[in-house]
Amino acid sequence: MLIFIDESGNFTIPASPKRNLSCVGALVVPETVHNDLVCDFLKLRTSWGGSQREVKGNTLNEEETAETISLLVERGCLFFVCATEMSLNAASTIANFQRTQAEYITANVSDAHHPLLRRQVVRLRRTYEKMPAQLFLQSVLLTDLIFKVIHQASIHFAMQKAPELGAFRWVIDGKDKKKTAYEAAWELMAGGLLQTKVIETPGIAVEEGDYTFFRRSFMNADAKWPNYLPKPRSRGPFERGMIWNLKKVLYESFSFVDSQSCYGLQLVDIVTNTFRRALMGRLKQRGYERLGELMRRLGPRPVELHLFNSNGSQRGFSEYNSAVALIETRSKLVGA
Repeated sequence: MLIFIDESGNFTIPASPKRNLSCVGALVVPETVHNDLVCDFLKLRTSWGGSQREVKGNTLNEEETAETISLLVERGCLFFVCATEMSLNAASTIANFQRTQAEYITANVSDAHHPLLRRQVVRLRRTYEKMPAQLFLQSVLLTDLIFKVIHQASIHFAMQKAPELGAFRWVIDGKDKKKTAYEAAWELMAGGLLQTKVIETPGIAVEEGDYTFFRRSFMNADAKWPNYLPKPRSRGPFERGMIWNLKKVLYESFSFVDSQSCYGLQLVDIVTNTFRRALMGRLKQRGYERLGELMRRLGPRPVELHLFNSNGSQRGFSEYNSAVALIETRSKLVGA
């Protein structure tokens, strides 16, 4: 499978009473349909007229957005999103969280480690400490999003198209021609961050699913938990389960790419912007009425709000309820 990732919103706290929903979205495209999808998208884009160098989701009207969503639904694509309403976040909580995460980077490094390694880890910590708050929040949601994709797409394709589990090809919208220092820092940290999430919430499988292609490269099923890792909190001491080879899942095919040369990134830009515009009341229902058909839910709902404040308050989020309700009624259970 191909996974294209982009963000929408600037992850900054707006002046009251304004809202600023910011999100990171992932468009999962089965490799078997990718080339046909691109051809169909080019035809669709041509029908819109105007400059065709690069399509931006925030410039499309309701009809163009609806046509794009329908195309993706018909080609069997999936959309996952992690979002936060910045007006509900607290700068002090974000700063404390960022400082704590930076401290974790050097927590287990001692004089017993090689001097070169110690210097590299210290530099990585300094990069995280200096990272602008909006980039830090974006990286947090990006990590959560990737975990969500791995967790849920593996179930979906095990039930629908098992060969797609033979490869995870991650393509992220790069912010510059060269990888930025912050992108490089996140990439180095991502594997460890995901490992922590797996320890907290081990992967699950469905008995009816075909994991043949996944197991060959990425999974050790029904194995004992490795002694060198902390025991997962949600698993009993003698339980067995799935253990992912996260290094291969994430890094075997991973790249930051310029969206001008990548139609998959242009498509995820459209879908992620559609989600944001829909919730913020900037897009009529016609433009996003089929968006939920791209989304899957493992729990009760596919749309969740990540909050960074001291009391976890979601006060003010109710204004998004109408759009969220429509999206969620169209979504399906993972694997369905």
